Amino acid sequence: MVVIERLRINVLVVNENKEPCVNRIWNNLEELRNLVGVQNIDVIEYEKALLVYDEDALKKLLPINRYVDDKAIRGTFVITGNDKKTKDFTDLSKQQIQKYKEQFSLQREEEIEFE
Repeated sequence: MVVIERLRINVLVVNENKEPCVNRIWNNLEELRNLVGVQNIDVIEYEKALLVYDEDALKKLLPINRYVDDKAIRGTFVITGNDKKTKDFTDLSKQQIQKYKEQFSLQREEEIEFE
């Protein structure tokens, strides 16, 4: 019998009006789609990570969740590590988790709005 080990990864989930939280998920598209809440997701490179979000969020007129590099991201999004060698999602490091938790905290977002 061949046993296929599925890899679980730590990701950061950023919901609207909530603090970012770490979630341990199976490393597959279905899990990411479930977290974002839609089937049509898009992925962009962000720093050394990947940002997964609802590609139709603007058409749906979802409220703005956070700003990423001056781009308004609408709806729930997920940040994963970026394995450029295998072109796949991977774990976020502890340092990345801490950095993105601070960067996307509600308090930080409010500071940006009032600048």
